[in-house]
Amino acid sequence: MSEKIKQVLVRVANGVSILENVDATDVCYGVASVRNTRYGVLKMRRLIDILRNGSVERAFGILSVMRTRLKGAPIVEKTMKTAINNYNQARAAKGGTAKAASELKIRAIFADGGPIMKRARPHSHGRAFPIHKSLSHLTVVVSD
Repeated sequence: MSEKIKQVLVRVANGVSILENVDATDVCYGVASVRNTRYGVLKMRRLIDILRNGSVERAFGILSVMRTRLKGAPIVEKTMKTAINNYNQARAAKGGTAKAASELKIRAIFADGGPIMKRARPHSHGRAFPIHKSLSHLTVVVSD
């Protein structure tokens, strides 16, 4: 007989939903988000696609290498550290003990587009050419 695993959609925080097994009632989540980051959403997505569905320890290893090459790497690293601390606080509130980063996994990580700052650059013949400076929102969810 094939046994079907029942899954439910768990709303974690800030509109983040994750598909979870029904019997996983003691699962804690650590959620962190940074808003209005002065970094383009497409550049941010290119970076976080490498980190998706991996362990937190692996992600920190990748981000330490990317730190000097990409402006978004320290932003993602800082947000992940905050998510880990939020996870440990949620676990302590439930009566559990804190876990190391090597035991945690990235459950969800995504970047959304933020507002666009519109500026004008003076051009010839008194014209103004538009400059669009994009911002992004980053959300990280970790759990065991």
